[in-house]
Amino acid sequence: MTQVNRIEKSFVRGAIAKIIIYGGLVAGINLIILADAYWPLIENTKKFTEISYTEFTQEIFLFLTAITFWRTGTQTTPKRSFALLLSGFAALALCREFDFYFDCMWKGCWEIPALVVTFSFGYLVYRYKDNFICDMTEFIKRPEFGIFLCGFLTVFVFSRLFGMSLLWKAVMTKGYMGCVKNAAEEGVELLGYLFITIASIKYYLFKSRKN
Repeated sequence: MTQVNRIEKSFVRGAIAKIIIYGGLVAGINLIILADAYWPLIENTKKFTEISYTEFTQEIFLFLTAITFWRTGTQTTPKRSFALLLSGFAALALCREFDFYFDCMWKGCWEIPALVVTFSFGYLVYRYKDNFICDMTEFIKRPEFGIFLCGFLTVFVFSRLFGMSLLWKAVMTKGYMGCVKNAAEEGVELLGYLFITIASIKYYLFKSRKN
């Protein structure tokens, strides 16, 4: 067996491993949605509310993304301002996901931690701004950027459009059920957050090996 054949077989084995791992993760997303459908955390209420397995998993994914990009930005040399920007973005999205709990204190309370996150990470990005363009260019050239972009567009574009009440009222006509719309929207959103988290972890591993 030539060296070229061994390399090609190694690539094929790696691709098969990725299909199995990513396929398992996506299947796990479906199981979480099924759990909310069959065993909601709060019985006798509408399903797929703010207190659900799907919402909690979204928040876990955002937390992992924020921490991972933070570690990428602070534990590599030089400091990575673009990774810190992505960490701040994930932290800001996490604050938005927690709006239900913050608003239990008073309406709009979630905006306070959101502002703290915005100014804190804005300062860090400005502090290490000299590396920003290089960091961003390096990330864009990586395969992780494609995964991140798919997740970003899934969460912040497609899920928002797919979850419009106008669409689901047209689909279900007089039998419209809000929980069906929520299940579709939150399920798609959860899938997108999974992609973003995978991208953050893969990029962190790349930077760790590089350093």
